Amino acid sequence: MKAINNHYDVVIIGGGVVGCAIARELSKYKVSIAVLEKEDDVGWGISCRNSG
Repeated sequence: MKAINNHYDVVIIGGGVVGCAIARELSKYKVSIAVLEKEDDVGWGISCRNSG
């Protein structure tokens, strides 16, 4: 996927449970957010270690 914007207020590295939760919380505010994930999709490889 190509980046649409070249400036973000927040860049989150990792699209696991924690990264997605942070992105969701920050989406409530007027900030531009980019989530960087090395896998093809967010949440890939999630385990009980971070998801409870």
